[in-house]
Amino acid sequence: MRIDKIKFERTGGFAGIRLAADIEMDDLPEDQRKEIHELLDELDFEELTEKLTGEAPVADGFVYSISVVSGKREQKVVAGESALPTDMQPLIEILESITKRQMRKKRLA
Repeated sequence: MRIDKIKFERTGGFAGIRLAADIEMDDLPEDQRKEIHELLDELDFEELTEKLTGEAPVADGFVYSISVVSGKREQKVVAGESALPTDMQPLIEILESITKRQMRKKRLA
């Protein structure tokens, strides 16, 4: 599957600091693109429901929104911290890292 862009957002948390970015896949190094593709494949991301639910929401917990844009198609998944599948954690970590880096660049520009 060709991925054009990933829209990532993390909201909530104790401080309520929002992280959000539109990550253009062509702007990433090849190794990061490959890792993201592999993680999405391992998760069967296209097969996930839009809202992942689990235990009761955690007070001050994070809520994650990931939208994978491929051509005109967009697959979105929203999950609270308590509903986040364990095997999704590596994807969250890499997307958070890229988002933080993009936000720092914008502040410095």
